[in-house]
Amino acid sequence: FPPSLRSPVQQFGAGVIGLEIGQALHRLGVKVSVFGKDNALGGITDPVVLENALDIFGKEMDLHLDADTQVSLLPSGKGVKIDYSENGTSGTVTVHFLLAATGRKPNVDNLGLENLNIDLDARGVPKADPYTMQTSVAHIFIAGDASNQLPLLHEAADQGLIAGKNAGTFPTVTEGLRRSQISVVFSDPQIASIGLRFKEVTSQFDNCGCYAVGEVSFSNQGRSRVMGVNQGHLRIYAEHGSGRLLGAEMVGPAAEHLAHLLAWAHQQKMTVAQMLDMPFYHPVIEEGVRTALRDLSKQLRLAEDMAGECAECPGQ
Repeated sequence: FPPSLRSPVQQFGAGVIGLEIGQALHRLGVKVSVFGKDNALGGITDPVVLENALDIFGKEMDLHLDADTQVSLLPSGKGVKIDYSENGTSGTVTVHFLLAATGRKPNVDNLGLENLNIDLDARGVPKADPYTMQTSVAHIFIAGDASNQLPLLHEAADQGLIAGKNAGTFPTVTEGLRRSQISVVFSDPQIASIGLRFKEVTSQFDNCGCYAVGEVSFSNQGRSRVMGVNQGHLRIYAEHGSGRLLGAEMVGPAAEHLAHLLAWAHQQKMTVAQMLDMPFYHPVIEEGVRTALRDLSKQLRLAEDMAGECAECPGQ
């Protein structure tokens, strides 16, 4: 960056986009302070993975992720002042630029939705069945950003295929292929999740406790240590009884690639035992997945040992 662009930047929002842009600017020589709420970072819901991520990124950038803030514009366009309080302390940061990465309001005001008797979500966007992309108005189908479901390009492409097919064959409507969810944050180290996140697993299974967690730290994982990228943590979730993979969250090296392996296994509804039968080369970072799966296998209870304990769980 030229010196004129190395001015301090204040950033609000520590989600996926905020973290990616904030870290990129920081590594280009910009002094960056990141502010957020509820200690949220990169969309992580697993408390163990989050603790690791906060430690890793906190060593690199100035993070204030549970702060109450007041923003003031300085006179003559000379910058922005942020007064904040956090964990019993207070402070002031003065910067040249403020970057807002806190999400956007859906731009639906001029679509004429008020002329349709169509069901809307809390943000005013039409609701749609995720498997058919059909709205409450039978002949209207939506996809991509218009659906306000998963704002990702590959998801939008799948939705468009489903919506277009059903619009063309209406009134015949069929369910289309929806793939296992996968999310990647292109930070360094990367953050990723597949299938159900920890928050969703606990929401669906906490009543019966019919899930187990396996994990691995990358701090001492062989290939990661040799490459000098040995930081981060992986947690994998599976269902007691069936042993079926439910999901995973991670921060660490090659997370985008580990996530694809796990997402493929999740879509195939593989069990932990079946996944452990798959080949793992040595020495590779993917061996960390095997370590986590072995740990998970130790925690899992088999169906024959459970006497119907999980009969009421979502997966049974």
